[in-house]
Amino acid sequence: MKVKLDKDYRKLYTLEKLDMAKAVIAAEKEDEMSAKDWAEYAVREALRNEDGSLVEILKAEARTAMNCRAWNKYGETEDMDVWISFVAETTKGFIKGGAYLTDIWESGGTEYKQHMYIRWAEWTD
Repeated sequence: MKVKLDKDYRKLYTLEKLDMAKAVIAAEKEDEMSAKDWAEYAVREALRNEDGSLVEILKAEARTAMNCRAWNKYGETEDMDVWISFVAETTKGFIKGGAYLTDIWESGGTEYKQHMYIRWAEWTD
């Protein structure tokens, strides 16, 4: 999967954190799933216990981010993680959101909706 550095990485990362972010990017190059694929899992988690289902992922992007719950998940990377941001159409409306990749890895085993960013534009009848 293609992962980009956070756009404000110069303000957010020390040189040590930058090396960790680069290590995460290198590790994710081996991932055959795309940001869009991972976003599908995240949208399904956002729809858990809601009326609606996924229609289409319109946009998805992966970038580095720090996550205190993701300690050394990619090797010696401390709290470095990947943030998957997305826009999707659902039968409920449109959703703009994001989730950490290490949370998405837990799909089906652990609920992580409370750790996601979710913003709805719902259909009205």
